[in-house]
Amino acid sequence: MKVEFIHKAEENSRLILIFTGWSAEPDMHADVSLDTWDVAVVYDYSDLTLPETLLDGYYTVYLFAWSLGVFAAERTLDPKRITAAYAINGTPLPVSDKFGIPIGIFMGTADNLTPRNLNKFRRRMMPAKETCDRFFPNEENAEQTEYLRKGLYTVASTASEAVPAKSWRLPWTRAYIGANDKIFPPENMKRCWSLDPDVQTVQTDWTHYTDLGHIIRSVIADTMTVSRHFSSASDSYDTHAIAQNMAAIRLATLIKSTLNDECPTGVSTLEIGPGTGLFTKEYGPLLSPKRAEFVDIADILPFNIALEEHYHKCDAELWLADEGGEYDWILSASAIQWFADIPRFLHECSLHLRPGGRIAMSTFLPGNMGELDEFRPVPLRYPGAAELREWLVRDFDDVYVEEDEIKVEFRSARDMMMHLKHTGVAGSAPSPGLSIAALRRLRSLTYRPVYFMAKARQKLE
Repeated sequence: MKVEFIHKAEENSRLILIFTGWSAEPDMHADVSLDTWDVAVVYDYSDLTLPETLLDGYYTVYLFAWSLGVFAAERTLDPKRITAAYAINGTPLPVSDKFGIPIGIFMGTADNLTPRNLNKFRRRMMPAKETCDRFFPNEENAEQTEYLRKGLYTVASTASEAVPAKSWRLPWTRAYIGANDKIFPPENMKRCWSLDPDVQTVQTDWTHYTDLGHIIRSVIADTMTVSRHFSSASDSYDTHAIAQNMAAIRLATLIKSTLNDECPTGVSTLEIGPGTGLFTKEYGPLLSPKRAEFVDIADILPFNIALEEHYHKCDAELWLADEGGEYDWILSASAIQWFADIPRFLHECSLHLRPGGRIAMSTFLPGNMGELDEFRPVPLRYPGAAELREWLVRDFDDVYVEEDEIKVEFRSARDMMMHLKHTGVAGSAPSPGLSIAALRRLRSLTYRPVYFMAKARQKLE
């Protein structure tokens, strides 16, 4: 296999890793670019050997595997190094009558591959002739075609129809299945991914090829875009953020319950994503911090809850790992759902708490604003309550997790659209189907907040 970096910066510790399809080139993904992320494309499956040092230096790795890239990634990557894995129109069992491309068709493609037949194959996988011509303007010569044939034979000789005993090697997060895929039969993909109940399947109307850039931008928050959305919504946020305000009040109530009517003195706090301060004004009088720090990707107003306050406009995940201090409380309400690596963030929190220090946070559960899912086939992925608890118990004691549901009613679809606009919760990637016309029958949104608190485990000397 070959690897080409589309973007690479020495200071980046996050990697978007693309395993592209057979016969595809890295320039098909040249538009993939996110601030603070490197982007690497793996291609050419004439051999299945991956450079051992590829993932060195990266703490967070998001895998996006397309077509035969799903099999290649499953076979070669160390699952411990992958933060999240997304499969697009492919399966770990690519040469299979039940779970992939039927054996006769796969081998027939390899045996009868010619420059002309390769061109036909590429047109079948694309949504339109214009797309195919853009990515493959020239017909391959006989030598290159023979080289691509070798890749198919390599896959065929190493792929197995054997179903894994429990689950796949990699932590596949989500599998996208295109209803108009003419390469991998959609029913075979559904059957294959149903073998592992932990993999979320998303059915779309896509052809075999789809724009990976859109998928990537929908599951990894572009901090610059999210910052612009929240900055533009800041003046109207408090009026429209009904569910977020209710979640902030509930989280503050949970904090109060841990204080046993005692008034803390001299505590140091860190709040992640304070925004306009809905949560800040709730916990401020309870904790009366002596020193408070605030980190947000948007501009932050002075809150005046502590004698000493410090404000940081930056990526909170990176800032905490590189510059964070030591705190009695680390707090956050309705913010960490945007984070790329929540387990790593929670671990970092444990390292920055004093003995006996606590975290108090809220985020959202799967199904959050589920009414919109049919209009956004690639929604943000939310962790489940059990998953959050599993992450927390690694580093914390006294773990408490509480689920909630808040239904917000609107007089009209336009009011709902205004709510999305004025709270900035629409995300960092546009949803093409999200329009007033499409939403006219909806009059409510169901938020599913989850609150969690935990105490720092005593550090061993």
